[in-house]
Amino acid sequence: MSVSLRGLLAVVAAAVACVSAAPAAHADFTICNDFKQSVQVAYASHNGRDWESQGWWTIRPNRCTVLEPGSLTNRFYYVYARSADGRTFWGGDYFFCTHEPNSFTIVGDVDCDIGFFEVDTGDEATWTQRLTP
Repeated sequence: MSVSLRGLLAVVAAAVACVSAAPAAHADFTICNDFKQSVQVAYASHNGRDWESQGWWTIRPNRCTVLEPGSLTNRFYYVYARSADGRTFWGGDYFFCTHEPNSFTIVGDVDCDIGFFEVDTGDEATWTQRLTP
């Protein structure tokens, strides 16, 4: 074996070791709080049979929280958030149910009165939604 071939094999072995040591790709639906206060967040998605809303996550300023771990199974997610002082809201025209003040999971969207905004993730396997002032 020539010296240049050994050198080439060493470079290939090093490259394989680097690729093997790389962290696995991560796919999640994540919300980041870019607001100056903590926010409480709820989200809704289709569970394959019905609409389902879940909450509350408290996210401190300049922090992110995974709401749905793993590769996304839906194109559309719906989010509602409010600031800790209750004066700032992120909402929209898609109505889902929530529960005050405890955490909740509610199946169905009949007679719901909280407006969530729509997040179109396209065909992405992971998505990060930022709440900005």
